[in-house]
Amino acid sequence: MTFLLMFIVSFFVSYLITPSIRLVALKFYVLDRKDDRKVHNKVITKLGGIAIYISFIITLMLGFLLEYDLLKSNVFSLGTILLGGTIIFILGVYDDVRGADAVIKFSTQIVAAIILIKAGFLINRVVTPFGIIFLGYASVPVTILWIIGITNAINLIDGLDGLAAGIVSIVSFGLFAVIIYKQSSLLGAVVSISLAGACLGFLKYNWFPAKIFMGDTGSMFLGFTLAAMAIESSCKSMTTISLLIPIIALGVPIVDTGLAFVRRLSRRRHPFVADNSHIHHWLMRRGFSHFRVVLFLYFLTFVLTAIAFLFSLYMGVKV
Repeated sequence: MTFLLMFIVSFFVSYLITPSIRLVALKFYVLDRKDDRKVHNKVITKLGGIAIYISFIITLMLGFLLEYDLLKSNVFSLGTILLGGTIIFILGVYDDVRGADAVIKFSTQIVAAIILIKAGFLINRVVTPFGIIFLGYASVPVTILWIIGITNAINLIDGLDGLAAGIVSIVSFGLFAVIIYKQSSLLGAVVSISLAGACLGFLKYNWFPAKIFMGDTGSMFLGFTLAAMAIESSCKSMTTISLLIPIIALGVPIVDTGLAFVRRLSRRRHPFVADNSHIHHWLMRRGFSHFRVVLFLYFLTFVLTAIAFLFSLYMGVKV
């Protein structure tokens, strides 16, 4: 009942405050303007990620009020996630309002990642069907790469109306189901259900044709929080969730990001310079409508998330 209540609150807070955020963005001219990479043909407000962030914070506060005895041992971990997430959130707001170059973005993301690592969020082993891989000295760089990679993967997939919000909702529900089944992390369950509700509430206004975009404010915050939650959940219990499970569930944005880097390097372009050759651009150039591309990528994410859940049933590895 607590999880259900948290989901409902998260959904309605995001749903109710998004129109106000849109008015603020209009007042201060925080707009996403048309260019060669964009598929929309009109000016649309940004900063929708503020609604997702506020909804997420309020819902977590509610969760702690309702289940304080169970969650009090997670106060430090949650505080660390919120600290790092807030840094990324502020970076996103700055990028949407003023514009941030690659140096500012990646240096800030590294700082947020190091905060997590210093607090014990460390990928020191990976569970696979073939056994456990201990990373040793590679733990720190792998953890930083994971956090930055997922943060930017969600950011890059946010190229069509409703795409990132829908994908994060599906993945969050899937990871919530895995966490509950594995009983691996109460905090991970609280975080994932809060993200799912916030994204779905926002999706009402972000669905095609969108009235508002989440912007980097939302996409980077969502990516960072997912990455942190996956690490926290994978390190919590004796029957651990392998990072392979969120990797499978996040297959669409991860593959899209990987292909983007390879494509840009092969063309002798800077790997962090945006282009219009992402998966969703490629599908639309082949005649698929905006609506069908989004639904197809939703379906693909759902299938991958279902595979990840089935994989978690198979993985009963003790560590």
